[in-house]
Amino acid sequence: MGTFDGKVVIITGAARGLGRDYGRYFARDGANVVFADLVDTQSAVREASDGGPRCIGVTTDVTSRESVTALMSDTLDAFGRLDVLVNNAGLWRGLNEAGLLDCPDDVWDAAWAVNVTGSWRCYQGAVPLMEANASGRIINISSMASRSGGSPYGLTKNAVEHMTAGMAREVGSKGITVNCIAPGIAAFEAAKSALPNADAVVAMNAVKRLGTSRDLYAAMAYLCGPDADWVTGQTLRVDGGAGVS
Repeated sequence: MGTFDGKVVIITGAARGLGRDYGRYFARDGANVVFADLVDTQSAVREASDGGPRCIGVTTDVTSRESVTALMSDTLDAFGRLDVLVNNAGLWRGLNEAGLLDCPDDVWDAAWAVNVTGSWRCYQGAVPLMEANASGRIINISSMASRSGGSPYGLTKNAVEHMTAGMAREVGSKGITVNCIAPGIAAFEAAKSALPNADAVVAMNAVKRLGTSRDLYAAMAYLCGPDADWVTGQTLRVDGGAGVS
C-alpha cells in the first residue's frame, strides 16, 4: 500500500526539474498525478505512469484564470476528485541578478504573475474541489531567497509565504490545510547532472551536502499526510540549515 493510494495530485510546473521529480515520487507512492505545465508533459507523464498509477498531462498557464479553470475541470473529468495541489510553477532565472533598481518591467510583471498570482489562482480553483470531500492539502513553494529583500524573486517568495498564512486561515474549517516549503538549492534527479557551484552551496549549509528533490518531497509528503492534520499556515525551510549558517 502506498502512502497516497487513490489520491489525486495536481502539480504545476511539472514538465521538468523539481516538479517532474515530485510527480514521479507521488506516483510511486500510489497517487494519480496531473502534470500541469505550459510546455509538453508527456515524457514526465510516461515516466511517472511506469509505477502503475494513472497520470495525465494538462497544458496550463497559471496566469490565466480560464486555463486554471480548465485544469480543474480536466482533473475532475479524469479522476472525479482532487486531494493535493502543489503550486510549483515559478519563474526565477535572471531575477536575482536584476536587482530592484534595474529590473525590467516585463521581468518584474512576469515573476509576480506566475509566482504569486498563479499560486493564488490555482488555490481559488482547487478549494471548491477539495471542499466537496471536506479534505485537501495545498502546498505552496517558496525559497530560501524569501529571507532576502534584495531581489525581485525573493520578494515574490516572501509574498507566497505571507499568502500561505492567509489561505490557511480561510479554509481550515473546510478540512483543508495550506502550508509552504522553502527549499534551499537542491539538485533535481531529472537533471542527471551536478550543479556547477556545488562546493559554494555546500559551504553555506549547516548540513554539508547538497539537497535533493527527494529531501523536498519527504517534507511535502509529511505535510500532505495524516500526521500533519493539525499543521497549517506554516513555512517549512528545507535548506540544509543554510538560513542558520
